[in-house]
Amino acid sequence: MKTKFNGILTLFLAFIVQLSFAQEKTISGTITDETGLPMPGVNIVLKGTSNGTQTDFDGNYNIDASNGDILEFTFIGYLSKEVTITDDSTVSFAMEPDVAALDEVIVTAVGIKRKPDEITTAYENLKSDEIVAANNPDAVQALAGKVSGLQINTVNTGVNPDTQILLRGTRSLSGDNSALVVIDNVISTAGILSDLDPEIIESINILKGPNGAALYGSRGGNGVVVVTTKKGSKEKGKLNISLSSTVTLEEVAFLPQLQDRYGKGYWGEIDAFDQGSWGPEYDGSIQPTGLPYPTITDFRYNTYEFKEDNIKDFFNTGVTLQNTLSLSGGDSEGFFSLSANKRKTEGLIPEDEFKKDFFALSAGKTFGKWSISGNARFTNEDTEVTSAIFDSDGTTLFGGAYSQLSQVPSDVDVTQFSSGSNSDHWTAFGNSPYWVAQNQRTNTENFRSDLSGELSYKFNDNISTLIRTNIVTNSSKGIRYNNDYTSPYTVTGDGRDIQSSLRVTSSRDRRLYTDLITNFNYQLTEDIELKSLIGFNATDYEFSSQTAFGRQLTLPGLYTVENISGGTVDTDFATKQRQQAIFANVDLGYKDYLFLNLTGRQEWDSRLQSPGREIGDIGFFYWSAGTAFIATKAFPELKSKALNKLKISGGYVKVANISALDAHDLYDTGFRPSAFPYPSGVNSFLIPSSTFDNNIEPEFINTYEANINLEFLKKGGIPRITLDGSYSFYTNENQILSASVSSSTSVFSAGVNVGETETKAYEVDLGLVPIKTDDFRWNVNFGYASQKTIANKITEDSDILGSGSPGIYAVQGEEFPLIRGSAYERDDQGRVIVNANGEPQVASGLKVLGKTTPDYILNFGTEFTYKGFKLSAVADFRTGHVFYSNIYNNLTGQGRSFVTAENGRGYFVFPNSTVEGSGVANTNVLTGPSYGGPSEYAQYQSFVQSDAFTGVDENFILDATAFKLREVALSYTLPNKFLENTFINGLAVGLSGRNLLTVLPKENRGYNDPEIGSGIGGYAQTPPTRFYSMNVKLNF
Repeated sequence: MKTKFNGILTLFLAFIVQLSFAQEKTISGTITDETGLPMPGVNIVLKGTSNGTQTDFDGNYNIDASNGDILEFTFIGYLSKEVTITDDSTVSFAMEPDVAALDEVIVTAVGIKRKPDEITTAYENLKSDEIVAANNPDAVQALAGKVSGLQINTVNTGVNPDTQILLRGTRSLSGDNSALVVIDNVISTAGILSDLDPEIIESINILKGPNGAALYGSRGGNGVVVVTTKKGSKEKGKLNISLSSTVTLEEVAFLPQLQDRYGKGYWGEIDAFDQGSWGPEYDGSIQPTGLPYPTITDFRYNTYEFKEDNIKDFFNTGVTLQNTLSLSGGDSEGFFSLSANKRKTEGLIPEDEFKKDFFALSAGKTFGKWSISGNARFTNEDTEVTSAIFDSDGTTLFGGAYSQLSQVPSDVDVTQFSSGSNSDHWTAFGNSPYWVAQNQRTNTENFRSDLSGELSYKFNDNISTLIRTNIVTNSSKGIRYNNDYTSPYTVTGDGRDIQSSLRVTSSRDRRLYTDLITNFNYQLTEDIELKSLIGFNATDYEFSSQTAFGRQLTLPGLYTVENISGGTVDTDFATKQRQQAIFANVDLGYKDYLFLNLTGRQEWDSRLQSPGREIGDIGFFYWSAGTAFIATKAFPELKSKALNKLKISGGYVKVANISALDAHDLYDTGFRPSAFPYPSGVNSFLIPSSTFDNNIEPEFINTYEANINLEFLKKGGIPRITLDGSYSFYTNENQILSASVSSSTSVFSAGVNVGETETKAYEVDLGLVPIKTDDFRWNVNFGYASQKTIANKITEDSDILGSGSPGIYAVQGEEFPLIRGSAYERDDQGRVIVNANGEPQVASGLKVLGKTTPDYILNFGTEFTYKGFKLSAVADFRTGHVFYSNIYNNLTGQGRSFVTAENGRGYFVFPNSTVEGSGVANTNVLTGPSYGGPSEYAQYQSFVQSDAFTGVDENFILDATAFKLREVALSYTLPNKFLENTFINGLAVGLSGRNLLTVLPKENRGYNDPEIGSGIGGYAQTPPTRFYSMNVKLNF
C-alpha cells in the first residue's frame, strides 16, 4: 500500500511540475537597432503558432508565453532572432542588420517582391524616413537629388507647383518622356503621387530602365516609380495612433540682380511714370513718382536712389500648416490603416492660397485560402492664385503679378502703391502687381477619388491567383477672370484699358484599371527555382470638358456665365481610349546565384484604331530578357574581408510607346463664336486639322543595359563601402512625327512613323559608412548620372523638328533637345560681323544656341545619427547645358539688367566683332550712332531695344550650371524613459530647410532658376523660394 501511495505521489508531483512549466506568463522587453534606437514594428511570433505582436513606437512589446516556448523576432532588413523562454520575463536586445534581408521588400512590378540578387535591372529604393526627412508636403518634389538618373523638373511654381518626373532624360521626339508612377501595384500619375500624404508612404522603388513595361504596359517604357504605402499593424488588440504636425515658412530665395546706376526715365531724362530704367544716374534727389493721383498735380515722391529690395518687398512670407492623424491596427490575419491629412498654404503673392484635404483608408483580411484587401483615397483641393490675362485662344494679353513686378524701376518703393488701385500706380505702361493680385485670378476646385480592391486565392503552396481593380475619378471646375479697368489718364502709349473677361471650365476624367494574375512558384529541382505569372490587363480612360469664355461682365464681382454680356465662345471636348493586354513573367533561379528573367506582353490599344483596321491590326508585342549573376556566391573564394559581394546583371528590353497618339474624340469640338463672320449664337464645329497614317505603328524602344554592384568591408551586416554602376543604350525607332499633307485632304498634317533617336546613359553610385560605433553612425552617398541623346532621323522631307524662336528643337545628327533661335552673323573665327555703321548683323534663319540636357548630374547625401539625434543633407550639381531667359530679355529692354550699364550708356565697340569684309578685329568702329535718338544716351537705348540686341535670342542664352543644397534636416527622438507613466508612446521633433542654397554662374545673376521651364526660362508664378519647417510627431 505504501509503495502504491508513493507511486501516486510521484505522478502527482510530476503533474504539478508539468503544470508549472506550461503556465503562461507575460514576456516584455525593448528591441533596438544597432545604434541603440528603438525599433517600432518588429514582428514577434510564438513559434509554431499564429500568436504574435509587434513592438510599439518605442520598441516595447508584451506577449504571453510559457517557459520553453520560442519567440521569433523578425524585421525587414535585419537578421531574424529566436529566443527560448526561461524563468526570465524580460527579453531585450539589439537586432543585427542584414543587407540580405532587404531582399524581401523590393517591389519590382504588379506586386512582385524579389531579392536584390534576383533583380536584373538598375533600381534604387527609398525608405519612408528618406522621403519625409525635410517635411516636404509633395512626395514628388521630395525625390529631388536623391536618385542618380532621376530628374524632378518644376513646370511652374506657386502654392501648388506642377512637376515632371524624368528617368534617364528625354529620348522621344514627340511622345511623353515622363516616368510611370505606380501606387500599391496600380498604375497612377505624378499628380496623384503629389497629392499623396508623404507620411503614409512606406517606400518608393525607382526602376530606372524600361523592364517594368511588360507588366505595366507601354507607359512603363520611361522607367517606373513604384510606391508602396504603409499598412496597418499586425499586433493583435493594439491600436496605434500617431499625430504629425508641420509648420513651414516660405520666402523668396533670390531675385534678379539689377544694375544700380540708372533710375526711371527715358532717353536719359527722368520720367515720373515711365516703367523703364532709362533715366539719368542716381543722385539722391527727391523726384515725383508714378501717375498723378488723385489730381493732376498730386504726385508721390521718392528719393532718386537704388533700392535693392524694392521688388522683394511685394512678396509675403508664405505659410503652410499641415496636420496628419493616423490610426492603424490588426492581427496576424488582417490589418487596417486610416489616415487624414489637412494642409493649408498661404502663398508669397497676396491672396494666393491652396487648401487640401486628404483621407486614406487601407484594410485587408485573410480567410483561410482567401485574402481580400482594399484602398480608398479621397483628395479635395481648392486653389486660388493670381494669373495672366488670356485671350479666347490662349494668347497672353497681360502678364501676371511677377511679370508686372519686373517693370518696377529700382528707385520706386513698390509698397507705397499697395492700395491695389491701378490708377494709383507708378507707370502708364503696365499694371500694378497689387491690382493684378486682386483682379486677375484663377480659382480651381478639384476632387479625386481613388478606389482599389484585390481578391486573391491560394490554391496551394505553388499556385495562387488574384484580381485587382482600381477606379480613379477626377472632377475639376474652375474660373479664370479679370475685372474691368479704364485708365483715367491720356498719356501717350497708355494701353492699359482692360475689358473684363471670364473663362469657366469643368472637366471630368475616369480611369478603370483591372488586372487578373495567376502566380506559379515551384522548386523544380534542388538547385532550380521557378517563379512565374501570367496575366490579363484592361484599362479604360474617359475624359470630357466644357468651357465657356466671354467678355464684358455686367455686374462686377459676379463670375457666372449668365453675367457675360458680350457673347460667349463655348467648347465641348471628350475622348475615350481602351487598352487590353495579356502578359507573362518568368523568373528562374539557379543555386541562388544565377537568375534569368523573361517577360512578354501582347497589347491592343484603341489609339491605333482607324477605318478598315481589324482588332489584330492594332495589336503589338514586346518583350524583355535579363540575367543576374552573383559571382561571390558562385565562387566563394572571391569573397574576402575586403570584397563581400560582386553582382553582375544586364539585359535587353523592347517596349512600345504610343503616347504621341491622342485618344479618339467622341465628337468634333463644337464652339459658339461671338464675332464676324458668324452671328452670335450660331453653333459651329471645328474639323480636326491633323490625322495619322491608317497604318500607323507604335514607336519601339530597344534598350541594352549592363550593371555591376559591389560591397566591401562588411561588418555587423553593414557594408562600409558600396559601389553600383550602370550603362544603358537606347534606340527609339519608328517615332510618330507629324508630316505635312496636301491641303485638298482638309487636314494639314498626319502622324507617320519616321523619327529615330539613340541614347547612352551612365550612372554610378558610391555609398560609404566612414564611422560606426554603438552610438554614432555617419553615412555618405555620392551619385553620378550622364545621359546623351542623338536625333538620328527626323522625317523624310526635313531634318529639323520644332517651332518658335527661341524654341526647343530636334536636329538630325545633333544632340536632343536643342535650343534654336536668332543669332549674329559670325566669321570663321567666331567674331560678330558689324557693318560700317557698327550695327551687328543678324544671321538669316535660326541657329543652334545650345542643349538643354546637362553633361552630368552629381548627387550628394549624408546622414549623421547619434543616439536620438539625426542630421541629414541632400545636394546636387549639374552643368554642361544652357537655357533661354525671357526675364533677362525683358529686364534688358527696360534698362534694368547689368549689361545695359556696362558701357556707360554711350557709343561702344561691339565685343568680339569684326567689320564686314575687313578680316581683322574691330577696334574703332562704334555701335550706336546709327540708331535713333537726340543724344548718345538715347541712341544707346534705341540700340538695346532694337532687333539687333533684345531681338537676338543668342544674347539671352545663359549657362544652366547650378549647385543646389536641396534639404537639411535635424530631428530628435525623445528616449522612452522620459515618457514613462504617460499616455504618449513616442515623441519626435524636427527642423528642416529646403532649397537653402543655390549657386549659379555669374552671368545668370539670378534671372531664372534653370530647373524651371525646361530650357525656356520665363515668368513662373513666383520667383524661386526656400522653405523652413518645424515638425512634431506623437505616437499614442
